[in-house]
Parts: sequence; C-alpha cells; structure tokens
Amino acid sequence: MKTIRIVQISKEQKKYVINLGNGTSNSFSSKREAESFLYNTNLFLTDKLHALHKLYCETWNAFQDNWFYLDNDRKTPKFAIKETERKCVQNLDAIKSLLSLSVDRCYFTNGNYFVFVHFNKIADYLEETIRLLAQVYGKHSNTNAICKMDISIRHILFARNELSNYGKYSTTRIFKIPTHISENKSYVPDYNLAIVA
Repeated sequence: MKTIRIVQISKEQKKYVINLGNGTSNSFSSKREAESFLYNTNLFLTDKLHALHKLYCETWNAFQDNWFYLDNDRKTPKFAIKETERKCVQNLDAIKSLLSLSVDRCYFTNGNYFVFVHFNKIADYLEETIRLLAQVYGKHSNTNAICKMDISIRHILFARNELSNYGKYSTTRIFKIPTHISENKSYVPDYNLAIVA
C-alpha cells in the first residue's frame, strides 16, 4: 500500500532533531523519542495522503460531470469556457504527479521538507479547480453540486490547517489507528496531543 515514510533525523549537539516542511523543528533528548515522533508523523502524513487523494478523486469526477458544459454556450464566451477546461486539466494532472512524487521520494534526504510542500501545492490546485467548477455549476443553477463543492473546500482548508500546525508544541495532534473501520463497526479515530520536548 502507498504510504509516506519520511526518515530524516539530524543530530545537533546532544539532541535529535526532526525538521519538517511546514517550518517546524522538533528536538528530542533520545533517538527513541525522535523515532517515535517520526513514526507518528508518518501515520499523520499517510492519513493526509489518503484525504488529499480522496479529494482529488472527487474533484476529477466533478470535472468529468461538467465536461459536457465546457463548450460554447450563450452565458459564457467560448474563450473563458475553454480556459476553465484547460486550467482544470492542468491542475488535475499536476495533482496526480505531486501525489506520486510525495510517495516515491518521501524517504529522500529532503523528503521531510518536500512532502509538506507537495501536499500544500495539491491543496492549492484542488481549491482552484473546485472554485472553477463551482462557477460552471453556478451557471447551470446546480445548487446541490455547489454545496458539495463547499464541503470539499472546507475539507481542503482543514487539511491545510493541520499540515501547517503539525509539530508545534501544544497543537500537534498525532493520528493513531488502533483498529481500522473494516475490523470494528464502532471505530473512531484516536487523536492524542503530542508533547514535544
């Protein structure tokens, strides 16, 4: 299964340091603590990978649902419609590429940095594409689809906020999965506050 596995731990004087691509630097007095934080960070990032991939699939489907509208009509000049289509295709292609890069290169020397950068770019491309599609839906008065776009935007903003705050002292939430939903009908994700030294 595709997962995120960042591996870089630096040794600075007597501390073990994990620098992340959201600008945070986390130091630990023992290598074991650092490895535990890294393990939980990988769980968190893999969870975000799943969330962003799901949003990508939903956005791709929304684009396909709009595909027939992306041609000349009386309400919008042809150039603007074609530009919307071109931009959506470009964004969706970029997202697909960034998802692959995040998984394939996460263990590189600069993986700690680039996974966060790639995820934030994915969120940016998703948001832009969803806003473009919402305009198309708006022209055809598809209120239900616009509401779905609003929900997707909120999910993107939530993911971006979690990525931005991860690794900060009191705001770090480490995602732990004791059992999967497929194994337990009453499964609820367990969020614990991480205490960073």
